[in-house]
Amino acid sequence: MTLEEKLKRLKQIEQENTEPDWAKYKEDWVKAVKELQDTIMYKWFHNYDKNKLMEFAVIPVKRIEPHIGEYMTTSLEITLANNKTLLLEPIAGITTEYSGKLEFSMLGNAYKNVSILRHLLDNNQHEWILATSYDSKDHRILTKAELEKFIDTWLF
Repeated sequence: MTLEEKLKRLKQIEQENTEPDWAKYKEDWVKAVKELQDTIMYKWFHNYDKNKLMEFAVIPVKRIEPHIGEYMTTSLEITLANNKTLLLEPIAGITTEYSGKLEFSMLGNAYKNVSILRHLLDNNQHEWILATSYDSKDHRILTKAELEKFIDTWLF
């Protein structure tokens, strides 16, 4: 092993042993959930709301999790015609493979759901992953078109 490799390994061990700033992590998680909800309501589905095809309700929820403790966040409820309701609900700010998980589902049907996972990138950025199963080949970047496709298939 070269000196450079040893130094990189030492740096990696140091970073692994450094306790994360859980208060900051919690703050970033709550902010990311709000930003996703705002994107859905005000960018992606704004025209549906404007044309009275969807109605949005932001519902406060309290979560308690290991490491990050107790916090307040929100779920997004989307009401469609004929009493159909979709729910985007924060499940966990920390998962084994990702840095947060939400469930997007149609209420009243346990089989109509999909996970939305937060994947941290460099420079304090993140992306949202749409996951239909635990298998990474079933994971793709969350987009308006992907979300619309799920809603479309769930309706009929």
